[in-house]
Amino acid sequence: MRVLIIALVPSHLMSMVPVAWALRAAGHEVLVAGGAPVAERAAAAGLSAAVVSEPPGRRVRRSAAPSGLPGAGPDWTLLQERWRQRVDGVLDEHLDVARDWQPDLLLVDPIEFSGLIVAAALRVPAVVHRWGPDRISSQSIPRAVEALAEVAALRGVDGGPALPSMVLDPCPPSLQCTDSSAAQPVRFVPFNGAGTPPRWAQRPRSGRRLCVSFGGETPMLTQPAVWDALIRELAAVSDLESVVTAVPQDAGALPAAVRAPGQVPLDLFLGDCDALLHHGGAGTALTGLAFGVPQLIVAQPNPSWAAVGERIAARGAGVVLDLDAALREESTAGLRAAVEEVLSAPGYRAAAEALADEIRRLPAPSAVVPLLTELAATPVGR
Repeated sequence: MRVLIIALVPSHLMSMVPVAWALRAAGHEVLVAGGAPVAERAAAAGLSAAVVSEPPGRRVRRSAAPSGLPGAGPDWTLLQERWRQRVDGVLDEHLDVARDWQPDLLLVDPIEFSGLIVAAALRVPAVVHRWGPDRISSQSIPRAVEALAEVAALRGVDGGPALPSMVLDPCPPSLQCTDSSAAQPVRFVPFNGAGTPPRWAQRPRSGRRLCVSFGGETPMLTQPAVWDALIRELAAVSDLESVVTAVPQDAGALPAAVRAPGQVPLDLFLGDCDALLHHGGAGTALTGLAFGVPQLIVAQPNPSWAAVGERIAARGAGVVLDLDAALREESTAGLRAAVEEVLSAPGYRAAAEALADEIRRLPAPSAVVPLLTELAATPVGR
């Protein structure tokens, strides 16, 4: 069986890598299609890739919320127009790659809607792979199928984009958004890139460690005042080492209690951390939960990140922070107090460990490969 994976951005691909590995281990062929950053991440995961060019002026920007659910609520008319513009610009190259590769099945990013048109054009099943708590695909995909019908028809794809034949969901069911559609569970397996285990990762149990991971494009990294205040507050928490995975280029010297190791995969040291402070990325959150680590999530307007924070807080495995407000407050009511609470109150760790156990009990990626093989062998009607 040949499987084509279509991803919008590298972080979305990372959630699909374990299933891709399982497919390869079972003897199937896998090819990734996406922009140059996606292809680079695929190569780092040991997967072959075809580069699909982003049209000038249409680069994917996280701040634009390409999911279609920005901030206060969806303006579906505006969002559908954005989807049409972007997909129209990348679809031809996606179709060329797919027609050359001739896949039997597509594994598709929930918001890279080109994959649904490619599946319809080739009359093969499309399997959507979620990242985590889903406040996107359940609402966006039906609207995208309607909005992109004309874009598909211009390429001779009558009937519009395909609806997913299956949805794979790595989110533990008790963490999933209550209004998400039904899906096939698959165990979340952390993949944060490849690297060498750092010598400092194993430490004596005489202190506490906080991992701080805000992702490569988090706006707070561009605000020097916020960054400086964050580092100052973390350094003031007693008996705590903070490991920061990304530092602004113009950041000054860091306090002794703050470690900045650069791009070290989270799964190489998160298991030895007492808490995780992050932006709400699903991959970051689920990696932490796979190790049973309680979390502090920065409140975000991006609906995907916001959903992660809300669901983790609802399960009792962490808290959501208004970072600006927390940094303005005195330490007794601000960031230091929140960090101390998550580090010290046993309920957060217990809830995170319960979610880790739930993750371990989900079907392994290898267990869903026969389901995908059977799906690929089933004729697709249009």
